[in-house]
Amino acid sequence: VAVRSHFAVFLKTDGSLWAMGYNSDGQLGDGTTTYRSTPVQVATGVASVSVGGAHTLFVKTDGSLWAMGNNYYGQLGDGTWTDRSTPVQVATGVASVSAGYRYTFFVKTDGSLWAMGANRSGQLGDGTTTNRSTPVQVAIGVASVAAGDEYTLFVKTDGSLWAMGNNYYGQLGDGTTTDRSTPVQVATSVAFAAAGAVHSLFVKTDGSLWAMGDNEYGQLGDRTTTDRSTP
Repeated sequence: VAVRSHFAVFLKTDGSLWAMGYNSDGQLGDGTTTYRSTPVQVATGVASVSVGGAHTLFVKTDGSLWAMGNNYYGQLGDGTWTDRSTPVQVATGVASVSAGYRYTFFVKTDGSLWAMGANRSGQLGDGTTTNRSTPVQVAIGVASVAAGDEYTLFVKTDGSLWAMGNNYYGQLGDGTTTDRSTPVQVATSVAFAAAGAVHSLFVKTDGSLWAMGDNEYGQLGDRTTTDRSTP
């Protein structure tokens, strides 16, 4: 299951994809902009799914990547700025996808990392702050990616953790509060990373849990409410 504040999608064990909730931009992918209070089937043969602010992406078992919903910033990656209420194919040979608030990342089976959509804070990691309506390659040798609101984390196959984008609260973990438009290395021996709105957590290969960024509500779990710019 993947959820945002006003809509949700879930994947059944038979590979069917279902959606419900807010549908203002067609993010449920059922060909309408009608809100749904019961699940509606969207696709079959689906392997994984991720949802952004008002857009949805899923990877089919054949490795094809599909997108629907809001596309104002090009986050669907189909070369347009047009919202889609039915799924449109974006790429092939895709292993995983992570949708940020108004942007999207995906990892291909060859380990290359690709990005599209909003880039105001450099969250696409391509050295610019230019929005992209078609996928741009950002890195190679990538194992997984996590997209937040305006920042991104990815783990390479060597276990190194990299970050880019908005860093107002220190959520990139590089010891500064400076935005980054190209990836900066944050840690080593990392197994998995998760990006929140403006705070981050990651698990190292030794099982230890680390956190950085906004801590106003104690979300870093370090028994303080102090923001952290280093893990």
